[in-house]
Amino acid sequence: LFDIALGHESLKYILENSKMLKEKIDANLQVINKNLGINSHSLIIPINIGNDKKVLEIQDILKKKGFLVGAIRKPTVKSAIIRLIAKIDIACEDLNEVCSILERQKNRI
Repeated sequence: LFDIALGHESLKYILENSKMLKEKIDANLQVINKNLGINSHSLIIPINIGNDKKVLEIQDILKKKGFLVGAIRKPTVKSAIIRLIAKIDIACEDLNEVCSILERQKNRI
């Protein structure tokens, strides 16, 4: 019963705030595009790194700065990626910082 009530309240929130939620999603996608040159329709952004060791190094660098990203390696994917999830509750400044770090690290491969 609790799960049903929680789902109902969540749906109500989404319906009542859909414009604001869409604007935040669009804003985050624009930050991703501007900083990483990735045009996406999803807030789950795979960033190809191609090196299992490097992907773990990048994850560690971001973790030390307080950001959590996925370091997805073989055999889960063909080529190692950083999985960035640009959730709508992340501050724009933080998303810009994560993107900046990712871009610098990606270029150091």
